[in-house]
Amino acid sequence: MKEHILQHLAEIENGYSACGIIDRRGRVYPLGTDTKVLSTVFEIIARQAVADYARQANLLLIDSNKQNYYPDFTLAVNRDDSKKLAIDVKTTYKNNADDDFGFTLGSYTSFLRNGTKNIMFSFNQYSEHWIIGFVYRRVAVATDTAGRQYAATDLAEIPAPFTDVEVFMQEKWRIAGDRPGSGNTTNIGSIRGKLNDFQQGNGVFDSEAEFLAYWRGYGTTASGRKYRNIAEFRAL
Repeated sequence: MKEHILQHLAEIENGYSACGIIDRRGRVYPLGTDTKVLSTVFEIIARQAVADYARQANLLLIDSNKQNYYPDFTLAVNRDDSKKLAIDVKTTYKNNADDDFGFTLGSYTSFLRNGTKNIMFSFNQYSEHWIIGFVYRRVAVATDTAGRQYAATDLAEIPAPFTDVEVFMQEKWRIAGDRPGSGNTTNIGSIRGKLNDFQQGNGVFDSEAEFLAYWRGYGTTASGRKYRNIAEFRAL
């Protein structure tokens, strides 16, 4: 699966050229630099690769049908399959080519602790959890282009808000860190590093079982097992 999807994405890697949204009258609206919009663009690109694999492997591709539900894509033999595959798309940017980067990997207080909360199928029906990660460099776009409309024949004139796209695919636990990923929210943080760290899965956990145990108990006090990092967790 991983090799097939990455091969599909490699055909356009470093050549991603989405630059706008087109309506039925042929008017093109520039994307701008809104990270939520760009994340949607990369999710659409990823879906094509996942769908291609699903067709080859004769698997059912099930899209998330509710906002903020995990995962973005479910692959299964059928809807009753007890060994479904979860694929989530994550996107981030860096300002300079050699910067480290990281992602947030979803909440640790939802389906990890309550197997049916904010998830397409019960958590115990998934046998694998994968991340397709995109990282790009932002490109400053002149503010006077934000309200412009372009014709479909003028695509070369539309400024692209990103460049130098890199992509990887890795199991979630292999790239997870031991700290929350964004301020006071309950999001799991990934490792921070270079593309190779994510490709190799240089996370802090020795196994998926350790990853699950750590984040299921993180921040809790009822059991008296509160910890702040993997060293403290292993010392319990």
